[in-house]
Amino acid sequence: MRFFPSARRSGPAVRRSPARYAGASLAVALAAASLSGPTAHADDTGQLKKQQKQVQGQIHQAHDDLHESSRAVARLTRRLEQATSRLRSARTELESVRGELDDARDLAHRLAERLERAEARFEEAVAEVRQAREDVAAQREQTRSTAIGIATGGNPQLAMVSSYLSSGSVREIMINETGNAVVVGREAHILDGLVAAEEALELHRDEVREARDAVAASRKAAQQNVEQVRTLVGRARDTKKQVRVLVSRAGTARRSAVRARERDRAALQRLEKREERIKQQIIEASRQQSGSYNGSTGGLLHPPASGRVTSPFGYRVHPIYGYYSLHNGTDFASPCGSSAWAGASGTVINEYYDQVYGNRLYLAIGRVNGASITLVYNHLSSYDVGVGARVSRGQVIARTGTTGWSTGCHLHFTVLKNGNPVDPSPYL
Repeated sequence: MRFFPSARRSGPAVRRSPARYAGASLAVALAAASLSGPTAHADDTGQLKKQQKQVQGQIHQAHDDLHESSRAVARLTRRLEQATSRLRSARTELESVRGELDDARDLAHRLAERLERAEARFEEAVAEVRQAREDVAAQREQTRSTAIGIATGGNPQLAMVSSYLSSGSVREIMINETGNAVVVGREAHILDGLVAAEEALELHRDEVREARDAVAASRKAAQQNVEQVRTLVGRARDTKKQVRVLVSRAGTARRSAVRARERDRAALQRLEKREERIKQQIIEASRQQSGSYNGSTGGLLHPPASGRVTSPFGYRVHPIYGYYSLHNGTDFASPCGSSAWAGASGTVINEYYDQVYGNRLYLAIGRVNGASITLVYNHLSSYDVGVGARVSRGQVIARTGTTGWSTGCHLHFTVLKNGNPVDPSPYL
């Protein structure tokens, strides 16, 4: 199955993902001149066929150019979409890292303030510790003097207390049995206060130290985070710049390809008009000797091949440009080499290879309800009959295949009514 661009019918512009496709549909000329007709008619028809083949050769070349330019547009469109997607991702990433950077800066600011307060409190605590130590030293000296004075009165245990006050801590004195026994009253109260002060001092110093360490660690982590985010911002900026360059290049190339495609289409349309004139001359020559049938067309034609219909006759939305393109026949799924049958009795008037439709066979079956009808078999692998052969309805005339622009084994069956493709289904 293939789709062919056409400018004859326009539809709404539709964006589609690029897909595999072929060029514009070509109206196939009806060559219905009889081999048994008058010599003048045969000569005229032969000359017309010669002109037609020349024009068809030019059309095929234009078709190839159009197909290639369309493939370039498809390729560049994919590149453009990829580049645009990358640009969107880069912009998203950039916004994300900018947000992370702002958060990290806020956190660093808060941590710096917290650290400053902690350091100030630590300095204050150091001053308090210093003052407390001086007070403890004074109290110790006072207590030691008191103990010495009492010891002079004859209590030898107080000499030991004096020794503790000179070298030990207040806590050691309080937990010592001797100290507990002799330090009473005012002296005991002084020692209790000193113990509490020393404990509070040590506890406060530990808390301040831990807070300072924690804040310092947090500030270090925040700084590392800032550096990391800055790195990401740089990378995102570089990516954004790179993608912009890619988008610019892809857009320029795509515009060039589209312009080339339009030139190819215009040339193809001119050639099609020329072929149309030749086709009408061939049809006029064929009218002088064709048979005729009048009546219902339902079931008139024998099925051209076995297999189910995979793609009916009709217009399709072009996958890139959005306009309608005609699929000018009906596709039948048929393994390569299968029989292709004559739809009706008639004369084989042409066989040739076409780059788009592959091996083709034209079967003129005469006039049906006043219109000249020709059956066209496309993508054939081989022929069973030659040009000029008279065939009967249902006779094997060729073998199905996948020649030309084909995606797989099948038969593309076209019905020409006065030289123009029409839906085959009303005749089958």
